[in-house]
Amino acid sequence: MNGNNLWRTIIGQDDAIDKLVRSLDAGGHTHALLFVGPRGIGKMTTAKVMAAILNCDDDGCGSCAICSKVLRDIHPDVILIEPEGNFILIEQIESLLQVITLKNYEGRTKVILIDDADRMTDEAANSLLKTLEEPPEHVVFILVTASIENVLPTIVSRCRLVRFQSIPAPQVTSFLIERYNAHPDEALLATRLSDGILGTAISFVMSPAKHARRKAIISAARSLDRAYLAQVSFVAEEFVGELKKPLEELKTRHKRELDELKEQFSPKDKPKQIINRLEDRHKRELSREEHQGYDDILTILVSWYRDVILVKETGRSDVLTNQDYEQAIREHADLLSSKDIYRCLQILEETKQYSRFNVNMQLAFETMLFKIHDVVAVQNTPYIS
Repeated sequence: MNGNNLWRTIIGQDDAIDKLVRSLDAGGHTHALLFVGPRGIGKMTTAKVMAAILNCDDDGCGSCAICSKVLRDIHPDVILIEPEGNFILIEQIESLLQVITLKNYEGRTKVILIDDADRMTDEAANSLLKTLEEPPEHVVFILVTASIENVLPTIVSRCRLVRFQSIPAPQVTSFLIERYNAHPDEALLATRLSDGILGTAISFVMSPAKHARRKAIISAARSLDRAYLAQVSFVAEEFVGELKKPLEELKTRHKRELDELKEQFSPKDKPKQIINRLEDRHKRELSREEHQGYDDILTILVSWYRDVILVKETGRSDVLTNQDYEQAIREHADLLSSKDIYRCLQILEETKQYSRFNVNMQLAFETMLFKIHDVVAVQNTPYIS
């Protein structure tokens, strides 16, 4: 089979791809696949590639209109199901089961992508079971999860399991340089900041707003020891502002996707259900990106204080995440004791736990910054009361 162009877009998953290619070549691909592996390593990208190959007249050429629509999430016969809030609800599955009985809009195979399949409620999972056992003709399910332990065993037993592995950091860095023309230093930094998670690393190199965010957060961390107490709330406001900037980039992309979808059809023939589905996905992406921004800010701060303690206790610079700030890190290490640095890291870890709940982000940041300020503030700083 072809598909070479699209398979090449996936890195570090040779075993998984080999299993899928052999299945397709044998003409016996299963009606239900379960992709399992850590977050951000290409499971959903592979699922979309599979969807394109199943519908493309040239087995996944990567350049035709069908491949383009699938990869841009605007193909009417490739349906993505994601959690609404914390869970995938039975209402989503029931609505899906109605859709899959309808005639395909334009594709050979209707492909159902279920992301975070471990977050289906038991009711939703049980509602899906019978269809997984006896799917309609030309319908393929691809379930994606980072936690197979939380997927109902009856769901697992009805799927063909495909395991994905963590991608070695050097491979992530090389991919960013080759595919996204990232400067080697930028690619290395993105790999370190993302802990080697490809999706996060790509997001960093592709977003100018995230570069600006990192500079602003590190600048705030460097100045906290000299900040007046009254300034801390303003720093928290700045954090929230930085959190929202990448959302504007995402909104611009969403508008472009929606316009492109509408252009595919005549004014009389606009598929309202498909447009609504895309708009719903955009809302979920914005919510997820905002939540991810919270985590990104904490990750940047953790990387800063980890670098400070590494320099203080080892003197090494080759292990630093923020190597472009080495001199500032060394200066910070001279100002603080190891005990104080570890306390800052503990405060950040405590704040990370709040991100699992629906908290007021500015208030959470304020609380965190006041605690860190108490630890790092230079003695005799003239606070404003």
